[in-house]
Amino acid sequence: MTESKLKTFLAKYNPAVTSRWHIAFAGSAWGIVGLFLCRYSYGWLSPLQLNRAIVFTVLGIAIAFVVYRFGMSVIARKNIARLAAKNNKSCLFGFLTWKSYANIGLMVGLGVTLRHSSVSKDYLSLVYTSMGCALMMGSVQYFHKLLSSCPFH
Repeated sequence: MTESKLKTFLAKYNPAVTSRWHIAFAGSAWGIVGLFLCRYSYGWLSPLQLNRAIVFTVLGIAIAFVVYRFGMSVIARKNIARLAAKNNKSCLFGFLTWKSYANIGLMVGLGVTLRHSSVSKDYLSLVYTSMGCALMMGSVQYFHKLLSSCPFH
């Protein structure tokens, strides 16, 4: 296949979307991953005595507010600004930068390693609850931007 035919093929089958879709996909990804992490945490905490589970849950949520305030909200704000600035349609998977894809791979690898390590699951639930809740709070920023820029709003 010649270079021009390849470019034509790629242009024809490129799943190009507007920046609104990028923002929607990014917010959905953050929210779904956050729920996924909290679901793991719930599974680890549910067999514990109720008062111990409540302590780990409340502590995890408290940490989540700190993680959100000083980490995830800043990242979400930068991502939203970058995505909103896109004028033309671009590939659906362009809602993340290459650096973000590498970061996701690293985080998934770390998560798998931690889940299969000897770290106590109740303590591991702190990490999962805090990251999961912080991601879900960050996803709200994406949907707020999406809804605040709707033509009917």
